[in-house]
Amino acid sequence: MRKHRHLPLVALFCLFLLGFSTTHAQQQAEDVKNGAAADIIFLVDSSWNVGKEHFPLVREFLYDVIKSLAVGENDFHFALVQFNGNPHTEFLLNTYRTKQEVLSHISNMSYIGGSNQTGKGLEYVMQNHLTKAAGSRASDGVPQVIVVLTDGRLEDGLALPSAELKSADVNVFAIGVENADGGALKEIASEPLNTHVFNLENFTSLHDIVGNLVSCVRSSVAPERAGDTGTLKDITAQDSADIIFLIDGSDNTGSVHFTVIRDFLVNLLDRLSIGTQQIRVGVVQYSDEPRTMFSLNTYSTKAQVLQAVKALRFTGGELANIGLALDFVVENHFTRAGGSRVEEGVPQVLVLISAGPSSDEFRDAVVALKQASVFSFGLGAQAASRAELQHIATDDNLVFTVPEFRSFGDLQEQLLPYIVGVAQRRIVLQPPTVVTEVVEVNKRDIVFLVDGSSALGLANFNAIRDFIAKVIQRLEIGQDLIQVAVAQFADTVRPEFYFNTYPSKREVMNTVRRMKPLNGSGLYVGSALDFVRNNLFTSAVGYRAAEKVPKLLVLIIGGKSLDGVSQPAQELKTNGIMAFAIGNKAADQAELEEIAFDSSLVFVPAEFRVAPLQGVLPSLLAPLRTLSGTTEVRVNKRDLIFLLDGSLNIGKANFPYVRDFVMNLVNGLDVGHDNIRIGLVQFSDTPVTEFSLDTYQTKSDVLAHLRQLQFKGGSGLNTGSALSFVHANHFTEAGGSRIHEHVPQLLLLLTAGQSEDSYLQAANALARAGVLTFCVGTSQANKAELEQIAFNPSLVYLMDDFSSLPALPQQLIQPLTTYVSGGVEDVPLAQPESKRDILFLFDGSANLVGQFPAVRDFLHKVIDELNVKPDGTRIAVAQYSDDVRVESRFNEHQNKPEILNLVKRMKIKTGKALNLGYALDYAQQHIFVKSAGSRVEDAVPQFLVLLVAGRSSDRFDGPANNLRQSSVVPFILQAKNADPAELEQLVPSPAFILAAESLPKIGELQPQIVNLIKTVHGGAPTPGEKDVVFLIDGSEGVRSGFPLLKEFVQRLVESLDVGQDRVRVAVVQYSDRTRPEFYLNSYTDQQGVVNAIRRLTLLGGPTPNTGAALEFVLRNILTSSVGSRIAEGVPQLLIVLTADRSGDDVQGPSVVLKRGGAVPIGIGIGNADISEMQTISFIPDFAVAIPTFQDLGTINQLVSERVIQLNRKELDRLRPVLPPSPGRGVGNKKDVVFLIDGSQSAGPEFQYIRTLIERLVDYLDVGFDTTRVAVIQFSEDPKVEFLLNAHSSKDEVQNAVRRLRPKGGRQVNVGGALEYVSKNIFKRPLGSRIEEGVPQFLVLILSRKSDDQVDDSAAEIKQFGVAPFTIARNVDQEELVKISLSPEYVFSVSTFRELPSLEQKLLTPITTLTSEQIQRILASTRYPPPAIESDAADIVFLIDSSDGVKTDGIAHIRDFVIRIVRRLNIGPSKVRIGLVQFSNEVFPEFYLKTYKSQATVLDAIRRLRFKGGSPLNTGQALEFVARNLFVKSAGSRIEDGVPQHLVLFLGGKSQDDVSRFSQVISSSGIVSLGVGDRNIDRAELQTITNNPRLVFTVREFRELPNIEDRVINSFGPSGATPAPQGVDTPSPPRPEKKKADIVFLLDGSINFQRDSFQEVLRFVSEIVDTVYEGGDSIQVGLVQYNSDPTDEFFLKDFSTKEQIIDAI
Repeated sequence: MRKHRHLPLVALFCLFLLGFSTTHAQQQAEDVKNGAAADIIFLVDSSWNVGKEHFPLVREFLYDVIKSLAVGENDFHFALVQFNGNPHTEFLLNTYRTKQEVLSHISNMSYIGGSNQTGKGLEYVMQNHLTKAAGSRASDGVPQVIVVLTDGRLEDGLALPSAELKSADVNVFAIGVENADGGALKEIASEPLNTHVFNLENFTSLHDIVGNLVSCVRSSVAPERAGDTGTLKDITAQDSADIIFLIDGSDNTGSVHFTVIRDFLVNLLDRLSIGTQQIRVGVVQYSDEPRTMFSLNTYSTKAQVLQAVKALRFTGGELANIGLALDFVVENHFTRAGGSRVEEGVPQVLVLISAGPSSDEFRDAVVALKQASVFSFGLGAQAASRAELQHIATDDNLVFTVPEFRSFGDLQEQLLPYIVGVAQRRIVLQPPTVVTEVVEVNKRDIVFLVDGSSALGLANFNAIRDFIAKVIQRLEIGQDLIQVAVAQFADTVRPEFYFNTYPSKREVMNTVRRMKPLNGSGLYVGSALDFVRNNLFTSAVGYRAAEKVPKLLVLIIGGKSLDGVSQPAQELKTNGIMAFAIGNKAADQAELEEIAFDSSLVFVPAEFRVAPLQGVLPSLLAPLRTLSGTTEVRVNKRDLIFLLDGSLNIGKANFPYVRDFVMNLVNGLDVGHDNIRIGLVQFSDTPVTEFSLDTYQTKSDVLAHLRQLQFKGGSGLNTGSALSFVHANHFTEAGGSRIHEHVPQLLLLLTAGQSEDSYLQAANALARAGVLTFCVGTSQANKAELEQIAFNPSLVYLMDDFSSLPALPQQLIQPLTTYVSGGVEDVPLAQPESKRDILFLFDGSANLVGQFPAVRDFLHKVIDELNVKPDGTRIAVAQYSDDVRVESRFNEHQNKPEILNLVKRMKIKTGKALNLGYALDYAQQHIFVKSAGSRVEDAVPQFLVLLVAGRSSDRFDGPANNLRQSSVVPFILQAKNADPAELEQLVPSPAFILAAESLPKIGELQPQIVNLIKTVHGGAPTPGEKDVVFLIDGSEGVRSGFPLLKEFVQRLVESLDVGQDRVRVAVVQYSDRTRPEFYLNSYTDQQGVVNAIRRLTLLGGPTPNTGAALEFVLRNILTSSVGSRIAEGVPQLLIVLTADRSGDDVQGPSVVLKRGGAVPIGIGIGNADISEMQTISFIPDFAVAIPTFQDLGTINQLVSERVIQLNRKELDRLRPVLPPSPGRGVGNKKDVVFLIDGSQSAGPEFQYIRTLIERLVDYLDVGFDTTRVAVIQFSEDPKVEFLLNAHSSKDEVQNAVRRLRPKGGRQVNVGGALEYVSKNIFKRPLGSRIEEGVPQFLVLILSRKSDDQVDDSAAEIKQFGVAPFTIARNVDQEELVKISLSPEYVFSVSTFRELPSLEQKLLTPITTLTSEQIQRILASTRYPPPAIESDAADIVFLIDSSDGVKTDGIAHIRDFVIRIVRRLNIGPSKVRIGLVQFSNEVFPEFYLKTYKSQATVLDAIRRLRFKGGSPLNTGQALEFVARNLFVKSAGSRIEDGVPQHLVLFLGGKSQDDVSRFSQVISSSGIVSLGVGDRNIDRAELQTITNNPRLVFTVREFRELPNIEDRVINSFGPSGATPAPQGVDTPSPPRPEKKKADIVFLLDGSINFQRDSFQEVLRFVSEIVDTVYEGGDSIQVGLVQYNSDPTDEFFLKDFSTKEQIIDAI
């Protein structure tokens, strides 16, 4: 039945058509004349290069581009040609009239395949499409556009018809993917190339360029016309503003509501005057991270902006990081490079549209926003926090919210007048509001010394780390406040950072949270205490000795010390260091008390877990803030007002907790008329004074009043009004305040709800008046709101419930009695930069085609941060490819605006070759010279910033050598295919090379390169500049010669010119552990170093592990944080003194050390191995061997002269000698398989996995007869990248690795992947030499915990003789240990960016473990028997899904299986379930190992759908389950004796033989149950079950519930344990019956073709089938619509599921 609801509109619609018909033809002609029409032909590569797997991405790309182009009234016609060997026309320009027809064709287009013949394809288009017969309107002046999409290199050798295309005035856009020929793309494309050529790394990137391509096509066919921006709807005239719309693109918004925001923007922008000289618009979406949709300078007309907004797509994301997004728009959009006109005085406007609270901290970003003088508006809907928006917005009046998105359009009229007012300068921005800080009265320097031993365990370490972070969070960190340093210790000490490393709390907190355990083997507390005293409480690392700031040490340990603590503890006290000791039960209580400054400073939590450590916090904080080592008592004057929520948010029941809280707090304060005065106010709708500051003179009087305090009550909560009230009435002289006597003024607000009025202005007024506001929140209190009210966010305390309040005072007493307001402080300006000349020499070759804008923006941002002026920093810019094109010399654009303007207009040079050598020579001869403006002759530092995106086409070793010997300091930006080994020849150390993840992300390097430019001193270091590190063997074998060793080092130091800017010295001792004695920045004069050497004591220890010590030096000593100048190119000399052979491998660490820029000199004494010393040394000639310690004196002069002579120039001449690759003997053979996670969770960091494999392969001796390598990716299933016998050389393997791309997929099925490699990869036919005894290694890299079971497959692969190593990001250690060869080969990282730190740890076992050693380790591995409970069983449901069963039959079977499963005890060690459907084929749904819980099994069963098919082959299905389900690899525990059950559902007679595999199943001990309807052959079912009692029949499958108990009891004791005789078994709780009314509204227009519409109906039927279960009361209605709606059936029409499905 059809209901006509729109008859009144018909007459109006007809009138509209009458007017429209007379103007349509004229309008079309006008469109053509104005360039709003175009003929667009897509020429698409469908050759084998593209591949069938990528073609859907191509199809989706075409669909999105055409859909975006065909928006609005434009008259665009489209044609499509696929090209390969023979071009194929899909449709012509005149084939289709509507966009929908074009899109429908593309959706159904199929892949062809063939060779790539682009030239032939272009000729075909010119001959067959650019003609009037084919629909071309070129003769009418309509622009002709061809979009070419190709992958791979041209195979036809045909000259490209570029000249013909240009002469025909065809506008060609060229898109290349993966291996596309860049030169050919540029030859095809029209000018300018930067808007007509897109060169992409992979097919997934096609989606990213849709918007950019659409914009470029539109711009090319629709030039801006005069008058475009002056429409009747504009309400502004010549106004100007730069407006960024920052839109919540997270899941808070959702795709449906995002369209509401998009429509709102279109309507709003349509009423503004948009243009390059008027209002500019940019749009950014944010979720987990911000994404630019378009910038302020992307579009120049309103029409373009509106089209871009209409084309916006919802990004999605779990998080809504507003803080990150605000930082992003300030740094990238409100800048000149981003199109902002801020320097011209144009108002800068941000409109934030939020749908939920921020997921990150945003206060600092708001400060930056205000400092940038940006007008900020806040628009909110749904769950948006109004408090957050008020904090972000410039003023409370600029915040507009609605409860639901459907009302969002109403905000347009509210927002518009303000936008116009800003644009017309009628609303002017006031200076930023105050920025407050809190200062701690007592300065102090605190060291946290943390147990980092391996015995502690990762969980305990993480809890300690988080505890330290909480302590620091509650301290006021700053250079003039509290300073913090952190060190870890075990058998050695590793400082994490020093007092002077980080000036802000944020940096300190971030570093603490990133800490990883040291994992040392022992716990040497005494040695660590000495280290802290000698190396951390020193002026060199920031201790404020001159100010006599108290020295505090917080020691946290989880065990007993292996060395003595008595003497070191006494030394601490002698030196005035007050120690706190925190230990768990494993620590020695007596030891803790001996170390602590006082026994009251010993804390022993039950264990190192969050809750016990949290309990220690209050007791620790109080003395930590106040302890000074004296008993001095001072009078503490303060005025404190309590402002208490007395509304219904608290309620009468909870008010006693509030009263007790206040009383407990007052009890702990020194209350008195001349000490601390107390006042109290309650508030709800209005505030009420309980008593004022001068009401009571004594504590007892105050407490007496508090005992009688009554709950005020009230429904409202006007916090803003209450804050204003206490400011006006209590913090005044009349209210008893001593504010004019400069007594600290304190306010403590306690609230349980959100304010119903505006509070920000009142809170700011209190802050300006110097009132220190603390906030305590509970129940419904809003954290963001309280952080805005509090004087500082650290003064906010949130409690989980009211009962926790009385315990809070112990945390509050300390800050209430010691904090004072710090007022407002001006931020000092950065020190001016010194003079410098900087040449930016950028790759301008085809490597950058399509990506040059990102590089240009990066250059713009870098220069924008420099002090560019004639007598400051001078800039030169050049591009190079075949030759060099100078954009600007040092003497041409000497002011920042000039050079930035030039950079903004730069176009890519292009060129096929990349002649880096030529470019370097040119730069030195023609740019770094006086005639070009360089001040090189005036000793001004000269810098070269070089961008390289590919391998050099010419030799550059000569130019590189010249560059190193010159005074130019090079920094290299490495991108794309640049060769790191090539680039290292140009720089003094690898630290001067910055690698960009990809060219679009090169902007991420901006802070690093700017920092390097500003901080690195120009010119070559002076000859005497070097850093010298002594690495001294301190093992027991050295004890007798240790004094002579010290004397040798001392004499050597005395021969050096020690000084801060000359020679710096460090000393490290090692044995089986490593201990730094002092660092390169510990002492700045020779005498200080000599004195420290004289105080050295022997470390002790059994064996010198020289390899580990070398690694330690590189990681912990040769770093800038401890004084190394490696980043400045200062020579790094390492003098190794040892008296014995190393207990570990030295070869690998030596290579890493030398490649890292160090220059080792090995000195062997006595039993030391000279070959080891030669391996370690920079070159073998540097190695020295002497027989005894007494001979040290004979080599003193030799070593001294060598150290003095080794300057930078000399080292440039030398090249380190690296150990030769191992020989090709049998013992050096190994097979290494990398099994890597390619899932979505690994995708964002996949490049780091690829780089790790590449670097490991680089170290290995790869060859067919030496080391073979294979790579397998996995997610849901495994994918072979290449096998062990695929490549026979290192280069081949490296090239294959570089081509790796993540395979994608949501699951991470490690168990399945391990099973696959054990069965399919470690096999002789596939290249494994396992049968020859060659060691087999598996390196598993995964991003998260496995989604399937790993136990069986992990045991199987090890039993196979393979040595697995595991690398994981945030994965349960227990799972990894199960897989790995042994626990020491488990490597955890928090991010794959940390993978480089594992290189040596992986290489050592791969290169040293033999097959025999692996077998010994595997033989000692105990595989625990699988956990099996008494009710365990494996049950497989085998379900007939043939045509005879039908859809409703499957539905009844599915519901019955669900009922059965609900009664079973599902779990890995209990009942496991598998399920298979069959008809003429077999359809496995899931295996016994697939799901581990009842919930996941039930979810999978609910998704079952009818398969259909005939004939019914039951025998084939039985064979399948016997071979594939009841086997160990599928999760069956048949070998462990667990009962095996097969439950077969049949709806007809089998057409194949069932007897054979029925016997196989029965003889295997599998119990078969048969369930059938009236159509089955009962004899056949009895044959299958082999037991008539296990055959159950029903007339129809809808009657299955009648046999439920009989089926359950048939499982016996293994399934559901039967109840005793005479006892009724209670049915399991069943879900409550559902009631619902559901209406389906279906698009019945031609948008869905007939076949597609049938799919829609099938989908609706399945929804009804799934939702509607037996006994439910569900009504369904269905409506179709096209131009009008049609009611197919109403809610009341059908009463059963079957009727509804039949009607659908």
